[in-house]
Amino acid sequence: MQIFVHPPLNTLTTVNSSSINFRVYFVYSNEQADISEAEIWTNIHGSEWHGIKLNQPAGTSLEHTFLDLAHIEASCICQFSLDMKTADLPYEFEFTVRWRTHTQDDWQWIGSVGSNARVVVYKPLAPATASVFFWQQQLKSIIKPFSASGNIADSWHATASSASCLLKARSSHSEPFCQLTSIQRYLAFVRKDQFWIIPQTGESAIGTGNFDVVCLLVEAASGVYAALVPFVQGSSVSHAAVLKVQANVVHIQSTLPNIDSMRIAMGLALDPHGAIEESMLRVQQSLSPISSQSNRMLPPASAHPCSLLYHRGYCTWNGFYQSISHDSLISQLNRLQDDGLPFDWVLIDDGWQAVDRNDQHGRLYDIFADQLKFPGQLKQTTSLLFDMGVCRVGVWHALWGYWSGIDPEGTLAKRYELVKCRQRSMEIKGEAEVWLITASSIYKFYNDFYHWLAGQGVSFVKVDYQAAFECIELYGDKSAEDSCIAVAEMYSAYYNAMEQAAMRHFGPGSIIYCMAQSPYLITRTLQRLGQPVDAKCPVDRTTDMLFRNSDDYFPDVAASHGWHIYCNMANSAWSRCLSGYFAIDWDMFQPGSPESQIHAASRQISGGPVYLTGKAADISAERKHLGTNIVLPHPPPLLDKSCLFSDMTTTPSLLVSTVTLDSIVVVAAFNLYSTALVAPIQLHELYSTAVEHSGKPHSTHQQPKYLATYQKSTSRLRVLPTNTLSFAVALKPLTCDTWTVSPMLLTKCSGHKAVLYSAFLGDTSKYVGVMAIERNVHSVLSNSLRASKSNDGQYQWNIRARVAATADKATFAFVAYEAAASNSSKLLLDISNIRLSNMDGNFTDWQFDHETGKLELELPQQASFITITICSDIPMASIVPC
Repeated sequence: MQIFVHPPLNTLTTVNSSSINFRVYFVYSNEQADISEAEIWTNIHGSEWHGIKLNQPAGTSLEHTFLDLAHIEASCICQFSLDMKTADLPYEFEFTVRWRTHTQDDWQWIGSVGSNARVVVYKPLAPATASVFFWQQQLKSIIKPFSASGNIADSWHATASSASCLLKARSSHSEPFCQLTSIQRYLAFVRKDQFWIIPQTGESAIGTGNFDVVCLLVEAASGVYAALVPFVQGSSVSHAAVLKVQANVVHIQSTLPNIDSMRIAMGLALDPHGAIEESMLRVQQSLSPISSQSNRMLPPASAHPCSLLYHRGYCTWNGFYQSISHDSLISQLNRLQDDGLPFDWVLIDDGWQAVDRNDQHGRLYDIFADQLKFPGQLKQTTSLLFDMGVCRVGVWHALWGYWSGIDPEGTLAKRYELVKCRQRSMEIKGEAEVWLITASSIYKFYNDFYHWLAGQGVSFVKVDYQAAFECIELYGDKSAEDSCIAVAEMYSAYYNAMEQAAMRHFGPGSIIYCMAQSPYLITRTLQRLGQPVDAKCPVDRTTDMLFRNSDDYFPDVAASHGWHIYCNMANSAWSRCLSGYFAIDWDMFQPGSPESQIHAASRQISGGPVYLTGKAADISAERKHLGTNIVLPHPPPLLDKSCLFSDMTTTPSLLVSTVTLDSIVVVAAFNLYSTALVAPIQLHELYSTAVEHSGKPHSTHQQPKYLATYQKSTSRLRVLPTNTLSFAVALKPLTCDTWTVSPMLLTKCSGHKAVLYSAFLGDTSKYVGVMAIERNVHSVLSNSLRASKSNDGQYQWNIRARVAATADKATFAFVAYEAAASNSSKLLLDISNIRLSNMDGNFTDWQFDHETGKLELELPQQASFITITICSDIPMASIVPC
């Protein structure tokens, strides 16, 4: 028998809703349930501990609607639950669970001594509209400055739900700035090294060791959330600021010496994502315009018709590593095509360049391809790939050419001016001594390089090792301080040169930024987002530009799979603020392992590109999990706040996130824990939060009465009352599931009491198939509803909906009923006939389930408008849809 408790034991859970839900699941593999009673043992009503009985639902519980025990190889489940209003509960309490069977009177306890669950209950906060005073008081309760110079915050912006300000930081690196107080939990985004940012979580005492903190999110004891983001104001060179936090004491440091313009943007909000977004927006608003040199513009190429976001790709790295060659790549793609798995774009990763490998990692000798591996250069390879149906080919390179820079004895050294630099980090992939092209010559290098690549048929690049400039401690014969300034100027010049050349020769959406999670690039991106749209801007502000959101995907490291998904999901809390310039890239994944299914699903849920790596045999074997070549991009998922402050790979709970299109929400649940889990999904709360955060609340400002909920793993659809609090989910380790949740739109039959509830759920063959629904579908759908009553007593509704041409399938939910004479009950109507058509004729491949009201139809290519005629007969039963 397995036992699952929620809120989880041995963790801190905070509650800021009107109720708290206790759930205990006893799961059996073979034996029959024998639990007679269970209760929480708690100090919830004072210092004395006592038991509170948990209830066992009679019969089949509505909470088990989407519970599939086959997922965890179990035979039956026994659930006990208790829902308590929080208004009368204390601020903090603890609990554990005890139970006994029909044959034993003695209580048995779950967990060990000291592993109680801790719960903190926040009272509702009701700040006055745009009350700066309320938010100032919140700031004072969180931040205690070490300086006695008066007010440390200025430039306040405030609304009823959030606020932001700028904190005045000291210029001395050695003096602390402030101490954080009344902290319940924290989430720090820290620099694992120069290249990658990872989440670090904890309670009360914040300690991030020697890690640089790029963004710090805290949950205050009042229930308010605060985010701190350091930056340097008014600078045109490439440097930034970071925080150092130990025992709640905060220092701020810049990446260059003698900087006295460091600031901290602070966002405060009633929800954690709002706090991060407020702080990032203040950084964006406070930064100076980008330099005039970076506005130097070259004639741009047109956008490539094959977007990396809308089509599936293949990367050579895990299939070939640095041994990639023309023959091996063509052979691999031929086999995949023969197996019915074509790819629209191909990325030739590290290994194709002409490199001098006399040192450990290699120096770039020339811009051309390795003559032995690619005897016909890249032109021969790209031509064959295009003949095979590949639309786009890209190549890898490091920002400064190759891992160890430029070969001082090579051809490039004769064309461009070089400078010798020395690196300080032991984490570098190149040599301690590197030769780099100078800032004055880098524009010509990138223009020549990308001009040659474009002539070879290449139309995008993956640029790696981007933050490596932060490893350089000496530049030529300059002093350490002068070297910092010279390297910062070179850092900016390299980015400007790369982006301008890419725009000129490849067009917009042509760079994958990798190993680039530096405070400088984040600051630089926020600067650009704050720029007015201008034809002189060197890079088109398109979301086709890709930004790697985490460290590499390691298919052969078993412990890395859950962490990779958790890290990407957590990092999206800050990287989503770069949307509008970047789309978020979760990296490729490799089929052929038990973990490949969750990676395939997570990439589709990520909203970024979907591209594969590995050998053809493994990819072909996993084709059922890969879907079609069509990808439906969307904004990054929103991690539920219950998951923000815990490492979800070590917490016995599901990682839950949402993706929203207007009022339709996709709820995704991942089990990243080491064992199987049964846990509740708080449907009502997740749906409400997601719709509110999307900025597109319901036009009526009220929740819909019913929600159509579609489960991906089982194709199960249920129409549930909106106030359904939760349902149970069972998932094995490293598996996931999704639920598409759509409001049921109400249409009355004019002059009669017949009502139709309808919902369009999109392309349910995909994890986030709502993105196949054309924008503003709710207005289209509601305006296209027509209802009447025929002479023979049938009710008839005509519905017209619009779907994207990329959709393969469309799913609708329908429930019709007629109000009874007493108006005290509702009579469910039998939907007796459905006719479907589009602009090109009638649909013939469709199925309707009378029991659930689910209509599924296979779509022909280029389907756009769908017309549905629904007829309902006489009432069948006295029942309310549920």
